Amino acid sequence: MLSTKSGRTAMIFTLFAFLFVNMSFLPAAAQQLPQQQMQQPAEYSDDDLLVFINAAIKVMPLQQESQVKMIGKIEDEDLTVEKFNNILEAFSTGQEAEATESEMESFNNAMDAIQDVQLEYEEIIGKAITDEGITPAKYEEILINYQQDPELQMRVNMLMEDMDEEE
Repeated sequence: MLSTKSGRTAMIFTLFAFLFVNMSFLPAAAQQLPQQQMQQPAEYSDDDLLVFINAAIKVMPLQQESQVKMIGKIEDEDLTVEKFNNILEAFSTGQEAEATESEMESFNNAMDAIQDVQLEYEEIIGKAITDEGITPAKYEEILINYQQDPELQMRVNMLMEDMDEEE
């Protein structure tokens, strides 16, 4: 870990911002939590939150590694990330993508390769989470509640500060 308090705190705050964007790597079972479970006020013990924080610290570099691999898969197909994202956005909004036939073929190849990377890292990340003593479903539940609940954010942030002081 980082040796300075401010360095570790900055890394952990970066971690949570990063995780909000990259929850797609959690195992499919964890992504299928009932909606009511995600929206209920959350009650977690400090021990639960410490296990969550430790798991998140393990997950962050794995997600960063997978992102690098996915970007590589896009670039291997002679697409820029921007072009790939533009085509993806067009598809997700039901619009026709502004792309040549060749770019569409490259996009489809890159999508297949990215899905392979996602499947690979879904397993790796799921194992990293369970190795820390938390289920992927519980991890995602806490992550979602952290994102939505300012009181939970304060508790987690205080626990992270306490972790920094103990080092």
